[in-house]
Order: sequence, then structure tokens, then C-alpha cells
Amino acid sequence: MKKVFLIVLVTVCMMRLQPVALAQEVSKLPRSTPELEGVSSAGIIDFINAADTSGLENHSFMMLRHGKVIAEGWWEPYGPDYKHVMFSASKTFTATAVGLAVSENRLKVTDKIISFFPYSLPDSISEYMKGMTVKDLLTMSAGQDPEPSAWSANGDWMTLFLSTAPKYKPGTVFKYNNMATFMLSAIVQQVTGETVFNYLMPRIFKPLGIRGIDWDLNPQGISMGMIGLRLRTEDLAKFGQLLSNGGVWNGKQLIPKEWIKEATAFQIKNSDEPEEKRILSDWGQGYAYQMWRGKNNTVRLDGMGGQFVVLIPDKDAIVVFTANNTNTQKQLDLMHKYLIPAIRSDKPLAPAPALQAEMAKKAAALGITPGFEKSVASGLEKSVSGKEFILSENENKIQSVYFSFKNGDCTFAIKRDNAVSSIKAGGKEWLVSNTLSASLLAPPRTNFSKSVDANYSILKPVIKLAAKYAWTDEKSLEITGRFVEETLGSETIVCKFLEQNNEVRVTIEPKTPARSGRGPGNQQPVVLRGAMVNL
Repeated sequence: MKKVFLIVLVTVCMMRLQPVALAQEVSKLPRSTPELEGVSSAGIIDFINAADTSGLENHSFMMLRHGKVIAEGWWEPYGPDYKHVMFSASKTFTATAVGLAVSENRLKVTDKIISFFPYSLPDSISEYMKGMTVKDLLTMSAGQDPEPSAWSANGDWMTLFLSTAPKYKPGTVFKYNNMATFMLSAIVQQVTGETVFNYLMPRIFKPLGIRGIDWDLNPQGISMGMIGLRLRTEDLAKFGQLLSNGGVWNGKQLIPKEWIKEATAFQIKNSDEPEEKRILSDWGQGYAYQMWRGKNNTVRLDGMGGQFVVLIPDKDAIVVFTANNTNTQKQLDLMHKYLIPAIRSDKPLAPAPALQAEMAKKAAALGITPGFEKSVASGLEKSVSGKEFILSENENKIQSVYFSFKNGDCTFAIKRDNAVSSIKAGGKEWLVSNTLSASLLAPPRTNFSKSVDANYSILKPVIKLAAKYAWTDEKSLEITGRFVEETLGSETIVCKFLEQNNEVRVTIEPKTPARSGRGPGNQQPVVLRGAMVNL
């Protein structure tokens, strides 16, 4: 059964009936109903209907009004307890670290970039680079075109950036630049002696009750800054509410109010489109400090694929999305068309329990389909269940695979280096397994370069995999997996069985690769071939 977790408190009385449960969730945002906060449940229903039929792949949404969650949903297999890759939504947290360092008099936005890295300076520095400031990095106006890329660089990332001469005078032209954000992270680490992740932990993450998170490091041990942060939907909502509150949380000023005002304001023009086109785009309204200005006077955290935290100051509202979309303007247009107009008043609306029940019912039907059609019956299922297939030598160093079918579920096991690892895939429901690999067939990662929220070393961090399977024809088994905390999309392998000369053989190959959450590209597909062992 497809489902999405939706929490809508129908009455305030329900809150009073559950004091113990609420006491255990002190780190969660307060909940309310749409109508109590002046929002129409009907408008949210319209949004859910539109999102479900839009052809978009949404993973979660959360809507806040007056600081309270009024609707939230996760498309299965995604859920409230799973972190999600943020991609460039990470950038706003890096900018916040800069703001905090400024407030602690560790740097100024007018400081020159080259002043922070005396040991990383290249032999020659262009005049434009000499004049580049922290603010130029914050506003994506470093002027480099093309931007430097460090993905294949083994040396000093700061040197690489500093040796790339800007094409335009810094501060004058908007050019999106991931390495500019990395440099902000490096600057914070240079002036504080801590990674951005560790610096933000006692100042932002812990006060907001955001725990069990991580942020990727570059080879030099610096928080990536530009990408690499993984947070839950509610973690994002908390941060959005902190910004909306002017930096105040539980009566304490965590971020200076003036910094938030400056960081969310229009700083630089970011589009040369004609006015009639620009006004239709959420990427044409200007850029702030590592945030985008949008339509309806919105400002947002923005990550590839549709990772958004949208502040709607005119309505005292926040909308959070996680997703895997290419047409992210279409995704935001659903918010502009349905969610923002659903905000009707600053006062409570008439109670609407029937609409709230309908909203919950529709939400319960939401989920992500695995990409294959209805499973067919296969006589081979019984024949191969419990059997081992010895594979020919392959690049993934898999010695053998094993299939087992029981009660409508499939166990798929891999033997590598004489050690066996297995996952479970559901025939009807997504089943979640803990693995050490971020791929169905590739070897486990051996390099875990993360800043981890723990007081001990995580030697082999657990990777969450949700999987489904289906027989697409009598001899073809497909297994689809979603590494819900590591990548955006799905990964599917096809196992084709062939009976010949009293022998059952299998060919296993990728059908769709997972969309990477860590840097560029996907590995070339590896085709596996083997024969069943008759015991």
C-alpha cells in the first residue's frame, strides 16, 4: 500500500490528551490545523492532487504558518526519520556560519579572500583576484567564468580557486559558482579552527534540536560548504523558521537579526531575461547571500532536484520540499498556485474537520512507484529460490549471488571477499535494509569523509536502502532500490534467467543508475553472468 505520513492535529484538545507523547518530542515544531492558522485545507488538498498528477517526483513537503506545522507529507519510501541530500541548499548554512563569524568579529564581508590563505597562494595572482572579497563569494559574483572545478583535483582546493583569474570584476556580475561557496567554508575553518559543521553544531544545530546529521568533507578535511549536508524535512523547517523569526529561537538570539535582514535581501541582479520572461521565473528575481529571491516576495534555500525551504514573509509562512525533479519551476509553481493562495487570513477560519479528514485520506494514497509494471507469475521463482549462482570474474568482485522468495518478499544476497551481504525487497511494499554500499552491485565505500554528529568515530556508517521487486516476465526479475539518504533517484537491476541444457544461468545488469548525491557522474555499468549451483 502506498502511503505518506501526514500529521494534522484536528483539535487543540488532542494536544492536551497526549502530554507524555509531546514530552518525548520536545525537539519537534508545534503542530496545528490549517484552519486554526487561517489556511484552507481545501487549498492543501488541491496541492496534493496537483502534486500527485503532475509527473513530478516529490519526496516530502511541510507547510508552516505562524511558526506551526499545519500539513506535512512524505512519499513512501521516504519518511520523517530519514535524512535527505540537500545539494546546494547546504550553501545557506555555510553563509550562516559566515554571518556568525562576522558577529564574533572573526572576519568582515569586506575582507579580501587572499588574506585568509597565505600558505595556499599561487605563484601569480590576477588583479581581480586580489580585490575579491567575502561578499563577492556570498553573492555569487566572484567573476570566474567558467568556475573552477575541484572534483578531479588532488591538491589544494584553495590554490585552485585562487589561481583561476576572474573574467569579470568581482562584485559586478552574477555567475553561479560552487567553489565560491567552498571558499566560504574554508574561510570559516581558517578563522575558527573548526569545520563549518562543527562550528554550527553548538550555535545552530543543537539549539534547534537537529541531531544525527552529517556533512561531507573535501580531501583536505574541510566541509564541502556548497553541497554535502544531509538533513530531515523537519530540520529544514526549523532552520527556515529560525530565519523567519529573525534569528530568535526559544527566546535566544542565535543569529543576529541584522545579518538575516542583509542575507535575505536582494543583493545582485541574476538574470538578463526580458522582463516578460523574468517575472515568471523563481530564478530571475535576484540573489541574496547564498539564497535565491523568488516570486511573491519569497526567498529560499535551493538545492538541485527541488530541495527547497521557501520563506514567505508576507504571509508568515514557510514551505519545505525535498524531491527529485528536473523541472523545479513547475514544482515551485504548485506552491504559488495552490499553497500560497490557500493562506486566507491572519485569523482562524471556520473549523473544517471533514476537509482535514479528506486531506489525510488523499495523503495516505501517495507514494513513489518503482518504475515497473505489475508483477507476473513466474515458474522460475520456486526453482531459483534458495539457490546460489556462481558468477564469472567481474569488476565488482562479486563471487556469487543468492535469491530467496518468501511471503511475497525477496532476499537478494551478494558474496564478495567470502563475506555475504543481503537486502530485502518487497513485492507490494517498500522494504528498508541497512547496507554498507550506496549501490545495489558496487562494492561498499571504504572512505567515509564526513563530519558526523557524534562523540565517537563511525567506522562503517549505515546506508538506508528501500527496495521493491517484480517479475516483469516469466524469466526477468527487476529489483529497484532507493538509497533514501544518499541519492535522489532509484537504481534498478534486471536479472534475466535462462534454462538451457539442464542448467539455469543468470545475467544481471543495471537498468537505471542512482542519481549521485556526491559529486559528478555515475560509474560505467557492469554486466554480471553466472550459473546456478545445484546442491
